[in-house]
Amino acid sequence: MEKENKLIDDICDGFNGKSKAAELCEKASRLYAEKNYADAAALWRTAAEEENCAEALYYLGICYNYKLGVGGETEENCAVKAKEYFLRAAELGHAEAQCFAALCYNYGIGVEKDTEKALYWFKKSAEQNCVQAMNNLGYFYEQGSGSEEDRNYEEALKWYKKSADLGNSTGQLGVGKAYYYGYGAVRDYKEAVKWFTLAAEQGLADAQFRLGECYDDGNGVEENAEQAFVLYKQAAKQGHAKAQCYAGYCYEYGLGVRENMQEALNWYNESAKNGYFQAYCNLGCCYERGDGVKKNMQTAIEMYKKGAELGSTMAKYNLGNVYAFGKGVKVNNEIAVKYYAEAAENGLAEAQYNLGQHLYKGLGVKQDDEDAAYWFLQSARQGDSDAQYKIGYFYMNGIGVDEDEQEAFNWFKKSALQGDCDSAYMVGVCYEEGMGVEEDCDEAREWYERAVEYGSKEAKKALKKLK
Repeated sequence: MEKENKLIDDICDGFNGKSKAAELCEKASRLYAEKNYADAAALWRTAAEEENCAEALYYLGICYNYKLGVGGETEENCAVKAKEYFLRAAELGHAEAQCFAALCYNYGIGVEKDTEKALYWFKKSAEQNCVQAMNNLGYFYEQGSGSEEDRNYEEALKWYKKSADLGNSTGQLGVGKAYYYGYGAVRDYKEAVKWFTLAAEQGLADAQFRLGECYDDGNGVEENAEQAFVLYKQAAKQGHAKAQCYAGYCYEYGLGVRENMQEALNWYNESAKNGYFQAYCNLGCCYERGDGVKKNMQTAIEMYKKGAELGSTMAKYNLGNVYAFGKGVKVNNEIAVKYYAEAAENGLAEAQYNLGQHLYKGLGVKQDDEDAAYWFLQSARQGDSDAQYKIGYFYMNGIGVDEDEQEAFNWFKKSALQGDCDSAYMVGVCYEEGMGVEEDCDEAREWYERAVEYGSKEAKKALKKLK
C-alpha cells in the first residue's frame, strides 16, 4: 500500500497546463490520499472513459487490483477489470501499467497465462526505465519455468544490473546474489558484498540479512561476528523471518552479542510466527534441554513436528531421535526410521548414519546390509567419523559391499584422523598385518599409541603384544 501511495503522490507530475484529465487526476489523488477510495475511483473512471487518460486508466487498474473503492465486485471480476485497465494504459505507453499488464499475463491474473506476452510488456516497460519491470525481468530469467536448463542467469544479471545502476535496492540485491552464487557471472564474494552493502544501506531487509551472512562466514569481507549480528538484527526488526532466527541463535550462543537466552527465545518465537521452519526446531531444542524455559519434552516434540512439517531437516532428525530413544514417548523404531529417512534424503549426515544403523540392525525396518552400506557411505563422504568407521568395517568384512581392504583402510584412517579410537586401532591393525597397506610395525605402534590416547583398550593390548 505504501508503494501505491507513493505512486499516487506523484500522479500529476509532468502535466503541462490544466487539462480536464489532469484536473480529475489531481482531485482523485487527493481523495485517494484521504482514503476516500470510492470517490477517487469515480474520478479516475471519468478521466479514463471520457479522456482516455493513460494515468487514470492505470490507477483505475490499481483500484481494481487491490479492490479499493470498487464496490462489491467479486475478486474474479476485479482481476479481469484490473487487467483490462492496465492493458489499455499499457497500449498508450504508460510504463508502470505495462509492468502490471506483464504481471497479469505472467501469473494469469484476470487473463490466461501467457509468458510471451508477459515478457513483451516487461521489456516495453523496462525500455522506459521502469525499475520494477527490470527486476521482474531479472526474476523471470532467473527462475525460468522452474528447471535449471530453462534458466538464463546471464540475462537475469543484465536486467538486475540495469535496475541496480539506477539505484534500485532490489536490483542491487539481485546483482549481489548473482555474484555470491556465481549465477551469470564468475563467483566473486567481494563484488557480492559491494552490492549487498548498497542495498542494505537503503534498508532492504534481505540485503541486510545476506550481508550479515557474509560477515558471519568471512565471505568477501573480514569475518566479524559483531557486524553480522548488527545486520541480522536490522533485518529481524523488519520482520525477516530467517534473520530473526539467526538473531536468536546469536543471542543463544553469544555470537557477536552478549549471551541472552530470553532474547534468543523472543526472536525464535517471532521467527516461528513468521513461518521459518528452523525457528521451530531451535525452540524444540530449548524445550528439550530446558534452556531459558522449563524442560518440557512434549512441547519440544510439538515444536519439532511443526518444524518438520515446514521442511526442517534437523527437526526431522530430532524426531527420529525422539522415537528411536524414547524421549517423552515409547520407543517406536518404525516412526524413527520414517523421520531418519526423510532427513537422510535431504542430505543430513547424522540422519544417514542413524538410518544405516537401523537398516543394519533391522530396527523398525527390514534388515538390509546393502542399503545400510549405501547410507553409511553417504554419511562417510560428508565427514561423519562414525560412518567412516562403519563403512570401513563393511569393506573389511564384505558386508553389503565387495570386500576391499584398501578401501577399508582409507576409511579407517579418515575417521581416525578425526579422533575416533576404534578407527585409530583399526589403522594400527592394518599396518601391523599389512591389510590394505604395506606392513609397517612402526606405523602400527604409532597408531596404537594414538588409539590408546583416545581411550581404546584393544589398542593397549595390541601394543603389549607388538612390543
